[in-house]
Amino acid sequence: MTPGLPEWQSQAGAPPADADAWAGLNRTLIARAISELAFEEALAPAQVAPGGDWRLDAGNGVSYRFAAVRRIWGNLAIDPRSLRRCDGGRPAPAEDVALFMADMGRALDVAPDTLAMYCRELYGTLHSDAQVARLNATISEEALLRLPDAALQQYLDGHPKAPACKGRIGWGAADAEAFAPEFRQDIRLMWVAADRAACRFSAGDGWNEDSLLDASCDGAERARLEAALRRLGVDRARYLLLPVHPWQWEHMIAIQFAGEIAARRLIPLGIFGDGYLALQSLRTLANASRPTAPHLKLALTVLNTSAWRGVPGKYMAIGPAFSAWLAEKAAADPVLANTTVLREPAGAFYPHPVYERIADAPYQFREMLGVIWREAVESRLRDGQGAMMFGALLKTTPAGRSLAAALIARSGLAAETWLARLFDAVAVPLYHFLCRYGVGFIAHGQNLTLILQDSTPCGVAIKDLQGDVDLIDADFPEAADMPEGVRETLLRRPAPHLLQHLQTGHFASVLRFLSDALAGDGVIDEMAFYAVLAGRLRSYQASQPGMADRFTLFDLFTPKVPRICINRVRLAVGYGDASRRPSPGLGGDLDNPVHLAARAHAPGRPDLAGAHP
Repeated sequence: MTPGLPEWQSQAGAPPADADAWAGLNRTLIARAISELAFEEALAPAQVAPGGDWRLDAGNGVSYRFAAVRRIWGNLAIDPRSLRRCDGGRPAPAEDVALFMADMGRALDVAPDTLAMYCRELYGTLHSDAQVARLNATISEEALLRLPDAALQQYLDGHPKAPACKGRIGWGAADAEAFAPEFRQDIRLMWVAADRAACRFSAGDGWNEDSLLDASCDGAERARLEAALRRLGVDRARYLLLPVHPWQWEHMIAIQFAGEIAARRLIPLGIFGDGYLALQSLRTLANASRPTAPHLKLALTVLNTSAWRGVPGKYMAIGPAFSAWLAEKAAADPVLANTTVLREPAGAFYPHPVYERIADAPYQFREMLGVIWREAVESRLRDGQGAMMFGALLKTTPAGRSLAAALIARSGLAAETWLARLFDAVAVPLYHFLCRYGVGFIAHGQNLTLILQDSTPCGVAIKDLQGDVDLIDADFPEAADMPEGVRETLLRRPAPHLLQHLQTGHFASVLRFLSDALAGDGVIDEMAFYAVLAGRLRSYQASQPGMADRFTLFDLFTPKVPRICINRVRLAVGYGDASRRPSPGLGGDLDNPVHLAARAHAPGRPDLAGAHP
């Protein structure tokens, strides 16, 4: 028992948040929920005073009042401190996000079971947020900026697009404290020997089973593992060695695969190897002692941000070859000179012998035991470079500004110049991959890693190449040498759909929050922000005159763009098991800020991004 703590608190681990901190965390989530549900047209707050006062009616005499500013995408930037809940005309501080959702249940037309489960996810998010807040209270802005990527991810707040972004259904408090990034625990992995006859395994050039093992086990641990193999009579010619997340082993594999274990098609070996750190996605782990060693993406049957976090088996055969092909294109294409594709040197999957046979079985039962090895961004950095998950730019530092604003200040560059370099490093390569090769990355803030030098963007690393990449439904000559099986495995989509991976997945779901943060920090107004983006895209197009037809096919400058909704879909479809992950829905069209900015700055104005060297 820890001295000075009550016995229950010592056993529970993290202390509870105090009343003021808890109220603040709830206000932040209420503001996020109102903003995003209004953006998705599920709620309709009305402005009641020209000074920025807004009102949202729930019915039954309950309403919410708050101060907000409407941003260029049409979303509301809400001051959480201004939130008031009015019941029968009596205002009181709004400090309970679950109560807010209950109040809005009728307006949102949410089924009671769905509403209760969504509140459960909100409580899980608050539990995480409380620990993140405790952690951030111990670090300065300067120290935060010096952290390597894996350590920085422990301090992040989650995706602002999803109020219940850390629901983690399936985990209790002890699970979170053992395995969630914000609790900063080393995770040591369970290893199993898996019968090769049942496994799907592929490895790229330069990698084999021994080199993959060496990347997770030092000499002493490797010797201990070999001793366990001899003791258990494991024939390496018959068995492939797979790492398993310890939570997944205890809660899923040991029980659901008990028949395979009894038949010795799966042989549990024990805990071996290096410690790992959980990243924001929970199932992706970074080596804690060897930062340049490959990351491991492990199956984790936990429901988080709308989906069960398993590892699909259908991509295993193509992962190494496809990632190598993408990396080769980046290395040979001058437009992609500063783009790094984090290769997936190997992947393995063990299907469940029964669930795999059930037609249209819920996908969580078909993704329980698998691993993808992925290059760590640290293995690809040059001297003087650092790395940061793109979504970290939105993080509010202890100084009260976004990490992006702090980096701009440290760089000594004008905001327009810094942003020009950001867009040249990220948006232009993503657009080029789309237009030249017909490859569309769902480029959200977690699967893009920004590469920095002297606090300034100088490149990007792209990851999550299995499930977050689709192909054009046409045959582009530039992609004729794509490896066998890739086109048959990945989804092939029409151009308008594929364009949404960039317009929605990156512009509306990431840059929308970045432009909001920088405007709120007083760094740059949103019209100027998107004028820089428009300028860099136009400059890129001018440099590629032979691709005019592709730029027409993938037009980023249309007056309107589709509004993609994820929260509204979650509340509509509920939490029933399905054979596929839920698909986003569509709302009314949005005004396109890239079009607005390009039009506003077109007459006689020089390219705002012209400061780019």
